[in-house]
Amino acid sequence: MIVFFQNFGAAGLFIISFVESIFSPILPDLLLIPMALSAPEKAIYYSVIATTGSVLGGIIGYFVGNKYGIIAVKKFVPDKYVVKITGWLDHYGGWAIFLAALAPIPYKFVSISSGVFRINMIVFLVASIFGRGKRFLLEGILIFYYGPKALELIKTYSNTFLIGLTIFIVLLVVGVVVMRRLPQRKLS
Repeated sequence: MIVFFQNFGAAGLFIISFVESIFSPILPDLLLIPMALSAPEKAIYYSVIATTGSVLGGIIGYFVGNKYGIIAVKKFVPDKYVVKITGWLDHYGGWAIFLAALAPIPYKFVSISSGVFRINMIVFLVASIFGRGKRFLLEGILIFYYGPKALELIKTYSNTFLIGLTIFIVLLVVGVVVMRRLPQRKLS
């Protein structure tokens, strides 16, 4: 299927990214990375296409989840992911969408579940754009600057590392904000 869509170039990448956000098990990275490696000067362009297709497909997934609710969840999302996603959405809202958009969890589970649990559409869109953009643009930028050597960087800095780094940065920002709001003690 990847080879078939690869014949359509950027349009094929858009389609793969779009349908992965609704029902397809094929990750856009499987087409994005080879396309970007074959033309590193277009790597960022391809990353933008993958991000755009993924977010637009996510909107459809959101509306499928919103309209068909739990029926859609039971049909498209395995139980083990429903429990994880529900917990993330209940506790973290937009941050959960952002982190899940980075994770190796197929994005269709996130988009459909966001609709089922009626996450605010603006929160969903912003988190999706940043999450999917970070995932695909990181690959594109690395390939643009490093060419084939980027593949080693992408393998080295796996999704787990990226998620951990993102969580660390979020906690750091939250810590700074909390510290600034605490009353300052005067030294005597």
